Amino acid sequence: MFKILVIDDDLSIQILLKRILQKQGYEVVAVNNGEEGIAQAVAHHPALIICDWIMPGLNGLEVCHRIKNDPNLSTTFFILLTSLDSVADRVKGLDAGADDFITKPIEQHELKARVRAGLRLHQASRDLQTQKLLLEEQLTEAAEYVRSLLPEPMSQPFTINSRFIPSRQLGGDCFDYYWLDNEASLFILLDTAGHGLKATSLLFLSSIFTFTRS
Repeated sequence: MFKILVIDDDLSIQILLKRILQKQGYEVVAVNNGEEGIAQAVAHHPALIICDWIMPGLNGLEVCHRIKNDPNLSTTFFILLTSLDSVADRVKGLDAGADDFITKPIEQHELKARVRAGLRLHQASRDLQTQKLLLEEQLTEAAEYVRSLLPEPMSQPFTINSRFIPSRQLGGDCFDYYWLDNEASLFILLDTAGHGLKATSLLFLSSIFTFTRS
């Protein structure tokens, strides 16, 4: 069930919005000022916020700006409720981070449609965020796998050390060295063409060096 937060100092608007949205199956919390609205948003992470523009204390623009600057609320869809409908006012709202507007007096069908659209965008943002986290986990696992392939440092008969710095893109660069016999050692450098998934399957041998004891 999606959570929706209503912020409006007009009790009649709160009751109207709450009744309409609850009939649509949403969980609705209503508060009457900006400070309490921000506190509720931080505590409950609503999927969507409907906030009045003109309120005593923090107005809707200030609430919107603070909500949008909270990384934990980055996917919350923010709708400004307003009787201001000039282009200049809309620009101010968009600059503050608002995602959509509902003009007073509230038309129920428009409200329902804008809420549905906002929730679809919220869910899409959440899905994208989940995919990003999954990709970051996979990159970390890939980096650990490559790290496990690297040879241990060598101190005799000469010193070899290495430093592994993972790329933020998939690749396949690697190297290795070992003794062929008591007299000769082999150094292998592996490289990939570019980055990304294709590069991980296009590993090719870049260089082979053989050293012998003098």
